[in-house]
Amino acid sequence: MTGWLRRAGHGRALDGAFVTWSVAEGRRGRRWREVVATGEGIRSSLLLELDPDGRFSHLELSTSAGLLTLHPEGDGTLHGNRVTADGVHHLRSPWDPSTTVVVEGSTVCVAAAPRGGAVRSWLRIRRDLGLEPTSDQIDTVAVDADGLPVLDGGGTWPLELEES
Repeated sequence: MTGWLRRAGHGRALDGAFVTWSVAEGRRGRRWREVVATGEGIRSSLLLELDPDGRFSHLELSTSAGLLTLHPEGDGTLHGNRVTADGVHHLRSPWDPSTTVVVEGSTVCVAAAPRGGAVRSWLRIRRDLGLEPTSDQIDTVAVDADGLPVLDGGGTWPLELEES
């Protein structure tokens, strides 16, 4: 028995979008997945990985603008690619491991962020896949004792397969 968290859930975000998410926790940290839908269809899909200490370790984001991948390297840089209709654009910039990544309109990113003023800086990712370092506060979302988002009209369930 590992005692690791494996849950899924859904509900309405503050902006009215419908969010479906899952989280699986293991020895390498937490792996979150999220799909955000509006009346016009899927707005974004996200894979967010955090290391065992809760620090950002990997992101894959898909929006109507394209696909973005990001991960920090051990040399103090952030690497990734932005894939759009214009081609593939390689990204590399300085990286501070205490920075928290938040995607515009992502309930999961906000729920996964450290609590209690522990965040000194944010890397905000816009839906157009632009990166915007900021020290501004971000919106909050209610979380339960396990750090899982509590959404309007939503619920959670075990992620495990049901045995027949």
